[in-house]
Amino acid sequence: MRQLILVAAAIVATLGLTALATPGNAQGGKWCSNIHHTLNCMYATHEQCRASVSGRAGTCVRRHR
Repeated sequence: MRQLILVAAAIVATLGLTALATPGNAQGGKWCSNIHHTLNCMYATHEQCRASVSGRAGTCVRRHR
């Protein structure tokens, strides 16, 4: 019985956390970093992007929408 309660509590907790998780705006930025052919468009400014790619042999490109 105790194990059933623990499993039920774990399921409820997981569902609760999943419901609270909302999709982020990680790909909604105006600037994209390109590191090893992987684009990450999460930067609002060119300066943010350049700081992220600094020292990692990446480049920044403006996102085309």
